[in-house]
Amino acid sequence: MLRIEVDLGTYPTVGLHRAPSLAAANDWLAHSNITLRSVPSNARTRRKAFQSLIGPEVQIAIAYAWPGIDNSWIPQFLQVAKDAGKMTTVIYESLPNSNPAKARALTESFGIADRVIVGDLSVAKELISVIGASGSVIETHPALSLGGRCGRISRNHVVAFLPKGNVDTLSTLIAAFDAIPDSRVCNYKLQVLMRYADQAVLSTIANSHHAAHVELISEYMSDTDLREFCDSSSAVSIADPDFDSRASSTAIDCGIGTVVLSNSTSPVVGRGYVGGLLANRNQPASVYVALTHALRLAELGFPSPDAGDDLARLITGIEDLVRIP
Repeated sequence: MLRIEVDLGTYPTVGLHRAPSLAAANDWLAHSNITLRSVPSNARTRRKAFQSLIGPEVQIAIAYAWPGIDNSWIPQFLQVAKDAGKMTTVIYESLPNSNPAKARALTESFGIADRVIVGDLSVAKELISVIGASGSVIETHPALSLGGRCGRISRNHVVAFLPKGNVDTLSTLIAAFDAIPDSRVCNYKLQVLMRYADQAVLSTIANSHHAAHVELISEYMSDTDLREFCDSSSAVSIADPDFDSRASSTAIDCGIGTVVLSNSTSPVVGRGYVGGLLANRNQPASVYVALTHALRLAELGFPSPDAGDDLARLITGIEDLVRIP
């Protein structure tokens, strides 16, 4: 399996809005046969790179398109693959409340693909009406549907699950939260769910610059309580969760952006979950970036990992795969 990434530039994290993907971190661990290559953003050199990478051993070329992100590389990628005689597929995420009219513009990006898989039926119908019966085969799959989260509160509400008495991780989280500008913090709320015996925990929260927006909850949480917390929050943060973490599984079931705080590059949760992000629990800047990223994605409503696994089985029935995220 060959994975190609189009170079986003020297500073892909500019703007403090990106964080490492938890699913991608698990991907590399679970699939030792994945080879990663990058191609430049310059169109001419990018074409040559595509031509060198899509060799005789490749059977299918798959482009992953995300709405709102520059997908101008897709036509070139598809054309190079078709010139080499390869089957081509585009998988396209459908946002909540998608405007079907925008689908017409999409045909300029991937109208020449043999197969297009989208998440929303209205987008699929619009594509069919534009491309016609003799064009690409259009399909839908729930793994590509970002259906939105109903009833989400308007505030940026973060719920953090921390290990009992872990003052160091709490300090990192509070430092990240304190980085929010004073002019914006009125719209933020941080709830920390953490059992403790050390008064240092209370002192850490009391000394926060934004202490008025932080709440410490130390009671035991039932499954129903956890569900209510996740349903009502904008993002969830979990420090070093176990494989059977109730908080992690509940957040994923809710389709909420979930930030895992860890020192490890091999987390034990989040495999296949596109709403998962990874942050270094010893670096406040890393936590701030991940939480900011999660909050920007708060309205999407991510599909379950099971849906992603099913999509992977659908499109990776052959061993040699070219995939561009």
